[in-house]
Amino acid sequence: MSDLLSAASLLMAVIAIIYSLWYPELTEQLSISPKPHKEDNVAACQSVKMALISKAIPLSILALLIALTFLPDAVKIALEAMSTYKIHGAESINFYNAVKMAYFLVSIVSVALAFYIIVLLIKLFSLWRSLR
Repeated sequence: MSDLLSAASLLMAVIAIIYSLWYPELTEQLSISPKPHKEDNVAACQSVKMALISKAIPLSILALLIALTFLPDAVKIALEAMSTYKIHGAESINFYNAVKMAYFLVSIVSVALAFYIIVLLIKLFSLWRSLR
């Protein structure tokens, strides 16, 4: 389990670093507002399209793949914990495993980050469509 935690933490760190490097450019693109005339939006449309292709889509795919890779084990850990609590009640604290809990938390944070990155992708895509 500790090897799994190490892998999950490492991949989570990689996606967080890439996200933090690209976040300013993605949010800068989101601050663009469409102009009334289509001809005035050509440069902005191209800029948003490049951010989508070069940053938002690859980042979303990577974040989703990482989250989906570790989510099944996190679900197993959660079900195991609920089952242990159901059987042993308050005494289930004796079965606490910090490594499993850390893995579960890393997995949940990974899913949350993937969700947020996908929301950014959807917003960028919507902006790109409105600029076209």
